[in-house]
Amino acid sequence: MDKKIALIGCGKAGLSLSLALKGAGWEVVGCASRTLAAARAGADWLACPLLASFGEIPAEAVLILGVPEGALPEVESSVARQDPNLKGRVILHLSGALPARVLEFCRLRGASVGSIHPIMALPDPLTGAKRLKDATFAIEGRPAALEVMKAIALALSGRYFILSPRGKTLYHAAAVVASNHLVALLADSQELLDRAGADASVAWPAFQALVEGTVKNFYAGGPVSALTGPVERGDLETIRRHLQALKRWPEARERYRSMALGVLGLARLRHPERREAHDALEKLVTGWHSS
Repeated sequence: MDKKIALIGCGKAGLSLSLALKGAGWEVVGCASRTLAAARAGADWLACPLLASFGEIPAEAVLILGVPEGALPEVESSVARQDPNLKGRVILHLSGALPARVLEFCRLRGASVGSIHPIMALPDPLTGAKRLKDATFAIEGRPAALEVMKAIALALSGRYFILSPRGKTLYHAAAVVASNHLVALLADSQELLDRAGADASVAWPAFQALVEGTVKNFYAGGPVSALTGPVERGDLETIRRHLQALKRWPEARERYRSMALGVLGLARLRHPERREAHDALEKLVTGWHSS
């Protein structure tokens, strides 16, 4: 396999991956972007030529589409019209939410399409390229594309897993819950801690240790084993007091209520003998929504 790539879309993700691959011995044969300024910046980062058109992409190069998800249809359609070497070319996009089949025009013209998504925050090209050495890649697509994506992952971190096309959206939802939703819950915790009058210089590091310990327990033994707290104990009165205290902050209260019901499902698995207490908790938490 020729270790050559061309990049369309010189944003953080595309530049991070291309720069990391360049450091791993791959050749970047050209780049293009929506604006000339972005393309020139990308060419400077990658020390590669600018592509004046999609018809200039060398036949042996893997094409990486690092464009935003909303721009993928237009860019892919342009590649399908302009690239004279589509038959047999591997084309990859970097979206975490979209499957490879969104590159349907190129696939129908003979390309092998795939999606490769690093499970890693990429704040800028240099930091991103370094972090990709520790990333796991979620990959999905046609057979030839899968082989290239495996080679990319092995060249960087050595870690990847393969998704089905139907599983791609659920995979991305899982990533959003683990990252973005966790941030929102931690923000609630931080705000409530502040309103409780705690000294932030002491309390925040203590809560950081609490969160890190919880995450460690979760990945060591799974969610049921890691569960602690008043819902797990079936402590009805403590949950009642929490909900009462949160009445002044209805948005935080609704998130608390929703999460309490999620915890309750795990608690039922851990303590089936506490069914009566858990039923009472469920009645309390669901009924509080309309109170």
